[in-house]
Amino acid sequence: MLIYIINMNNLQVDVNDFALDAPVVTKIEIEVMEMALNSHVSFIVRYLNLAGNLLDNKFVKIEGDEYNAWGDDDNYITNLVLTKLGLTKTV
Repeated sequence: MLIYIINMNNLQVDVNDFALDAPVVTKIEIEVMEMALNSHVSFIVRYLNLAGNLLDNKFVKIEGDEYNAWGDDDNYITNLVLTKLGLTKTV
């Protein structure tokens, strides 16, 4: 099995305030950690406060039917990651 690692630019997404045990998350940054074509992709999601300081990291793996539904629409991934983490995008 071949594993491809793709270095993508970071993607920041404004989200509605999401309270952690301490400060408030106002933005997330999504980065691909691992991608195996036709199999899965793993992301690290950085929780940031209003000043852009790192508050926490979460890991999200997309595979199976979710991976197959991705196609070439990165908005799909953004929305899926937000849903998996219980976050909503600001309007």
